[in-house]
Amino acid sequence: MNRLLKSTLGLLLLFSFTVTAMAYVPQYGDEKNELKLRWKSPLIKIGLSNSLLKPSPNLKTDSDIYGAIGRSLDSWEKAADLEFEVISSDKQTVSPNGKFGDGVSLITIAQTPENLLMFSKDSEEVSARTRVFFNKKGFITEADIVLNPYQQFSTDGSIGTFDLESILTHEVGHLLGLEHSSVFSATMHENNGKNGVFNLSSFGSRTLAETDIAAIRGIYGANIDEENCCGTITGRLISINSKTPKSYSVWAEDSRDGKIAAEVSSDSDGTFKIEGLKAGNYHIFAQSIIEGKAVFASEKIEDVEIANGKTTNVTKKMSNLPALKDVKYVGFNGQLSELSVPINAGKSYIIYIGGTNLDKKTTKIKFSTAYLTVTPKSLVSHDYGENISVLSFEVKVNANISVGEYSISVENQSGLTRQIVGGLTVENFANPWNSSILLD
Repeated sequence: MNRLLKSTLGLLLLFSFTVTAMAYVPQYGDEKNELKLRWKSPLIKIGLSNSLLKPSPNLKTDSDIYGAIGRSLDSWEKAADLEFEVISSDKQTVSPNGKFGDGVSLITIAQTPENLLMFSKDSEEVSARTRVFFNKKGFITEADIVLNPYQQFSTDGSIGTFDLESILTHEVGHLLGLEHSSVFSATMHENNGKNGVFNLSSFGSRTLAETDIAAIRGIYGANIDEENCCGTITGRLISINSKTPKSYSVWAEDSRDGKIAAEVSSDSDGTFKIEGLKAGNYHIFAQSIIEGKAVFASEKIEDVEIANGKTTNVTKKMSNLPALKDVKYVGFNGQLSELSVPINAGKSYIIYIGGTNLDKKTTKIKFSTAYLTVTPKSLVSHDYGENISVLSFEVKVNANISVGEYSISVENQSGLTRQIVGGLTVENFANPWNSSILLD
């Protein structure tokens, strides 16, 4: 499980508020891992356990429980052609693991033996779990969500608690058949922090990222109010040497403003399919996903024009050039994590990145949008111990930037880059830690 970096990595700072992993095992409806899961009917019935509506030490007093649940479901309804029917339920416990459930798709936080058992090994590391039942055709027959009964949830940003709306929005994505996303700022990214990480409230996952919207539309289609959406990109990434990565992260950026529009992981043979894209022009990028092995630079695949109802195919021979710099973490207020940093239009912020071989003399920070710029001479090295190199820089955010997700590109002296995909997210909720250094 990924957590906020601790002193075991040689960091000089200790952090009080952990980043937890949202537990979910990728599910397929067939042995060949080709048939992804979905509900057969667009009308999905959800049982809301009364454990969420009774006074409980797991739910902060005066929390807006009904509002948080309603808004999390509404986010997905607005994005795709589906609808939820919510009913109250006296059931407290999720269905035991097996081929069949009890027929009720339940959301619960009750401290029952079965619910507690789901967190017996990681009660501090996982905020919630979703258990999905499905048939041989890949249709979901039931999906249960249990909020960690060992943790406390709130709706007002109270430090040390999990944001109920953010966690539920993520778990409902799993209930609908979505897997985790590699985009740091996506609601479906595997990590989420308690309120207090970066000295901020953890509200980011309340709002679906464009990547989340594209992914859910790829399964269920767009909301009926949005006509003639969407287009598709299919393709294959071919390695020209023997060091073929197990998988690539492939993403599309809007050519107008550099905002991330969609992202998928390729199969082991390099094939990929991006669905749910709005009509428009996009830059397509890819970089290797490799754990504990050689790290390859990110590469631009192609510029494409997407038309509604049409499929565009791209093929790319990947150079797989070694990236001398690897960047894994992004941070704020001195903290590093695998979470995006929320920023606001018209302000400036000091952003941290962590990885290997990050030397300010040979490193450049770039963005795919003119609306984000690095303050000249603001790049600073930090000593976080022997096992990690850390840099910080000031980013200026143009007042006209659009709300959405943006990548941080880390370039070496040879012009090769690695990107933190969705490392920054422009939000409407306030990040008050505005920088005024302006070193130029």
